[in-house]
Amino acid sequence: MSDLAKLQQQFMDLLQGENSDITEQIAQQGQLSTQQRLSIYQNAYKIRLRAVIEQDHQQLGIYLGDDLFEQMVDGYLALYPSSHTSLRIFADKLPDYLATQTPFKNYPILADIAKFERLLLSAFDASDAALLAVESLEMVEPLAWPTLILNLHPSAQLVKFSTSAVESWQAIKEKQTPPDPQLSALRFWVIARDADRRTQYVSVDEQEYRLLNLLKQKTPFAQLCQSCLNELPGDKIAEFLIIKVNQWLERGWLISG
Repeated sequence: MSDLAKLQQQFMDLLQGENSDITEQIAQQGQLSTQQRLSIYQNAYKIRLRAVIEQDHQQLGIYLGDDLFEQMVDGYLALYPSSHTSLRIFADKLPDYLATQTPFKNYPILADIAKFERLLLSAFDASDAALLAVESLEMVEPLAWPTLILNLHPSAQLVKFSTSAVESWQAIKEKQTPPDPQLSALRFWVIARDADRRTQYVSVDEQEYRLLNLLKQKTPFAQLCQSCLNELPGDKIAEFLIIKVNQWLERGWLISG
């Protein structure tokens, strides 16, 4: 390791609260001691990372309140110190932290809200792709439909929650009282950019959620039909799926192959 690389590593160790020998490399000057001057950098580093979490998880922060939010930030920084040059992914493990660490793990909705907010970010940041046009599907030969593979837009994120994470997030955003955190049944959601490139979240039923998951797995159209055999009469399945495909086209969820 070069002298510069060693010095940089010592400085990062200091910022992340680990043992560091960097004080030996700092010349004394001014009225502040070496430790006081280094503490300024440590505090600034923590404040910057705190701001990243606060910006990415605004509604979660409001749901938690100031004291629990500070406790979460301190715990997260200790367990998951920043190890990447991009701050965009710094809080990617926040849902895992909330799901496994006391006292947050006692309230599953917290991890779910964090996960929802990160999926919104992922949908927003996803790459662009040319949307599938209705005309392209109309040109598909009847014999080619069984092997046809429909492709979901890169921004499409699928998630299911047993808590009112999405409803609570929306209520907080609209400055309303969140609903009861626990749901009586699973809720299924699609988070994706629409045809106008706006990030949207849409509630779907379990059947549509399953079909969209099959699309993510590059499942041919014939197998999509087969997956509906327990729910629909055989002669109604193709018509049902065509209606769904048209809805997905209108929402901007399908891209050209």
